Amino acid sequence: MKFTLPLLLALNGPGPWRDGWGWPKPSSSSSSSKKGGYSIKTGSSSSSDGLGWGMQPSPSSSGSKKGRHSGKKGSRSSVEDGNASKLASKLRVYIEMGKNFDHGVDCPMADWNICYTQTLTLEYTGEDEYPNTQFKIFFSSIHRLLQVNHTGFIHEHVVGDLTYIKPTSFFPGFQPNTRVELPLVLEYWSVQETDNMPRWFVRDDRDKSTAVIENTNTEDLHSFVMPYTSSKKTPTDPNTQMTTANRFWLNEERINNVDASDGVIPRPSAKLVSDVAQTFEISGIYIENGQLLGRLSTGARDLLEKLGLSSNGSGSDNHHRVLFVIGPLSADISGPESYSMEINTEGTTIIGIEAPGLFYGLMSLVGLLDVASTGKMPLREMEIHDKPRFKHRGHHVDVARNFHSKEAIMKTIDAMALWKLNVLHLGLTNDEGWRLEIPGLEELTRVGSKRCFDLSEDTCLLTQLGSGPDAEEHQFYSRNDYIELLKYAQEKNVDIMPEIDMPGHARAAVISMEARARNGDQSYRLMDPEDDTFLVSLVFGSQLTSSFMFTKLMQMLYLQLTVQYYDRTSIINPCLESSVRFVEKLVGEVKQMHDDAGVPLNRWHCGGDEAKNILLGPGYSSYPDEQKQVPFSTSPACQAKVIADPSFDIDRIANYWAITVNKIIAANDIPTMTDWEDGLRGTIKNQYETQRVGVEFWETLFWGALDVLADIADDGFDIILASPDYLYFDFPYEINPFERGYYWASRENSIHKIFTYAPENLAQNAETSTDRDGNSMSLTTPSIPQPTIHGLQGEAWGETMRTDNQYYQMTFPRLLAVAERAWHRASWELEWSPGTVYDASSGLVPKDELATDYNGFASALGCKEVRKLEKLGITFRVPPPGAFVDSTGLLSANSELPCTTIMYSIDGIKWSAYAGPVQVGVGRNVALQSVSSEGFLKSRIVDVDDIQTEHS
Repeated sequence: MKFTLPLLLALNGPGPWRDGWGWPKPSSSSSSSKKGGYSIKTGSSSSSDGLGWGMQPSPSSSGSKKGRHSGKKGSRSSVEDGNASKLASKLRVYIEMGKNFDHGVDCPMADWNICYTQTLTLEYTGEDEYPNTQFKIFFSSIHRLLQVNHTGFIHEHVVGDLTYIKPTSFFPGFQPNTRVELPLVLEYWSVQETDNMPRWFVRDDRDKSTAVIENTNTEDLHSFVMPYTSSKKTPTDPNTQMTTANRFWLNEERINNVDASDGVIPRPSAKLVSDVAQTFEISGIYIENGQLLGRLSTGARDLLEKLGLSSNGSGSDNHHRVLFVIGPLSADISGPESYSMEINTEGTTIIGIEAPGLFYGLMSLVGLLDVASTGKMPLREMEIHDKPRFKHRGHHVDVARNFHSKEAIMKTIDAMALWKLNVLHLGLTNDEGWRLEIPGLEELTRVGSKRCFDLSEDTCLLTQLGSGPDAEEHQFYSRNDYIELLKYAQEKNVDIMPEIDMPGHARAAVISMEARARNGDQSYRLMDPEDDTFLVSLVFGSQLTSSFMFTKLMQMLYLQLTVQYYDRTSIINPCLESSVRFVEKLVGEVKQMHDDAGVPLNRWHCGGDEAKNILLGPGYSSYPDEQKQVPFSTSPACQAKVIADPSFDIDRIANYWAITVNKIIAANDIPTMTDWEDGLRGTIKNQYETQRVGVEFWETLFWGALDVLADIADDGFDIILASPDYLYFDFPYEINPFERGYYWASRENSIHKIFTYAPENLAQNAETSTDRDGNSMSLTTPSIPQPTIHGLQGEAWGETMRTDNQYYQMTFPRLLAVAERAWHRASWELEWSPGTVYDASSGLVPKDELATDYNGFASALGCKEVRKLEKLGITFRVPPPGAFVDSTGLLSANSELPCTTIMYSIDGIKWSAYAGPVQVGVGRNVALQSVSSEGFLKSRIVDVDDIQTEHS
């Protein structure tokens, strides 16, 4: 149901603060005029308009732009030469951030009344006027657009993040060479430039054509987003924006480059090096008894070849012999993935009771080697005795929001194997995409794997997340692709856990099965056609500041909205027999793929998260309670189920669905089901039929994670930690608007922060980190027996990772810090002690031990391990340098990754390698950039801040 409210255009004029916003004033040759109550600015569209903001070249290319985005993912126009392209070809879009606070705007529709302001500028470059107003401009807005304070335009939310603006009768069309400024109000805050999605497009209502606005058809957001100048959410925001100077001093505090030649990531349980141990050189590795690895022998050989370590020699030419032995281990480390290793000049012997232990021993040997060494690599005599900390050491890749290639997943598996991670949680479905071919349910990939502009959604899902009107063709893994990935992962001791998210976050499935139903087959339908629950979609012309008007409007509507702004099409109706039939078909087909691959389906992840109406939350108290709907409360099928089954609770559909799906999983002999924590809370293990039930725990510490952990500790679930404030890779590396990512749970998840994460004593983290808003935390260890933690995993959610390179940069090298904590318990991690209080001043964590441990890790990471990533073809994030120039003109610079090459330039053209403090002159504009060891990967370019003479 959709309400158009033209009366609001007459009732509400533009905001009084509107003219105070905008781009730099036009040049003196420009003229300004006002028509119809809005501002039109005319004049030159050259760089004097303030849109050229000093992009700087990289060392390798003096003409390239300064920025942090790599890769390009374009979109085509649906109608090549239609009316839309006539406007889009002459239109440019620019976004200027306004204020997160002190803007004087009332926003009753926003969660907790929190909103921010922006200015949207439409620059028309045509020499002739464009009088037609039968067009819309569509774009992805991850924060709800609440107000367009301009009488010439209104807006409407379509579905998810898809929104559009369109002219009103007051807009006479574009005049030649004009710019129209639209003050906007959006929900929440904006502190990262990546909040703004690319690929805005025009849709012409006359011929239904679409065309992308070219300056937004890019991954370089600075083509249309004015650089943010502040990272503050509130006036009292204590978070410090990372500048080159701040970064320098932070690196000085944390990093003391140490000899990393004996360092292994993850750190072994025990490493013994004799005082008389010899250091010798090798040029490669050859293996004896490789057959003991079984299927892992193929994976081991593949990794050695990719790293340039493989040889078929017999000890000559410094080829180092590795002998595998199946045998007993000491009781303190005995286990299928444990090993003992002895290295000497004659060769290396690795002992394990099973093949995975032998494989991980080999990976530790590889970890000791510097693959960047030319020809010969130093190796020291030693013994290592090692075992994993957790059974589940995982990594989650969301390929549903934005698809990632089969090759990207294979490279991820390579890295997981190298650093001893053993579970790949593959998020195959979500609202925005279905990524696995299912025989017999072809619509899932024919419709659900593609995003385009089809309002009927017969051929695709409506565009989301900046994918444009006609994104790349169907993006999914074929049945053969998936089987290939299963075999590839098994050869690297990685178990793939497929996630089919349900009942929430299931719009791709629901819409696909609706398309199937329209073609005559309703046997797998996931939506009750008689359910009249709807999403409010409002058209507003200008700011809705009148509480009276807002209340009257809300009384006319029933309200339901999911977390990412979808309606009931986002949630599978759990009351339909066809929904159960769909899951039975789905599980059976995926199980058959595993059988055909010869790879057991050991784990099934069925999602379970966020199947709710967010408007029922306390932040939306402005909406009348009597109009807010629980999902499926008006579904006849669910109403009938409530009558027929008194145990069915409409308020707990996620629990009901988890139990229902678990029966199907158990019937297919799949031993483990895993669910996100909110899908299982309120149930216990005994209600399920699979051998094991895993709960993926994603509560944040500052929002009460310890209380929730205490609640579920005795429910019998395998607890897998996925703490967003430490383990989410879709958050920025540092607090800086240029960094990519969301920030709802943490403003930064740095390598150091992940490394300091204490998974088995969560309260301890309050002493070593702050909450999301930069405030200190005080946490008390619950007065319960220590919960058993089954494992942990990193989480690469994909909303802002539109390309494989963006995924690599957000995941690596952070994943190695996750691997460290999943495999090894550090000496500075304190024991569970009920009632112990931790905060910034508690002084219980041995900081010296932590610092020493981190220095060893960081040195091994920067001096050896990132070189392996580069050999694997993974374009990891190279951190920007820290630097400052003192009052004498002396430049000092450093990096959070030791051994990283730093380049500097004082003219933006000639670049020099930084080897130590260097005189650059007082008052000079100095640019810096970090470069990987192979020279192919670069950080974003940073400018040195104002002169600083001491640590402040």
